[in-house]
Amino acid sequence: MSRPRPIPRSRRPYRYRPRPKPVNVLRWTISEDGALCIMPDGREICQDNPAGRALYNSRVEAMVQRQNFRCSLCPKRLTLSEATFEHSAGRGNGGAHRDDRISDEKGEWLNSACHWFCNRKKGSKRAA
Repeated sequence: MSRPRPIPRSRRPYRYRPRPKPVNVLRWTISEDGALCIMPDGREICQDNPAGRALYNSRVEAMVQRQNFRCSLCPKRLTLSEATFEHSAGRGNGGAHRDDRISDEKGEWLNSACHWFCNRKKGSKRAA
């Protein structure tokens, strides 16, 4: 019985050749405190870190006060503990185009606050 020969190694040693890094890798900018990711088209996305969550919660609170403590999906009273971010452009199907701003440059409302259970009910209807 003959024994198989080992795989011959190449005579040249393998050398790692780093590729040149592209000049503009990031297409967005991050705010100084790291709370926001600002996209080229003006959208703002709150980051998943303590500063981003604090900003997200402060925006929800501002929207609740702006709406006079009323839910945007039902006419019932809204408390801060029940309030969530209601994105006008749904995050479920168009999640890549999420926008966490509460108003645009002209001062028009982009998003609103609503009860978390109303928001969940709206999302399950949209997915069906």
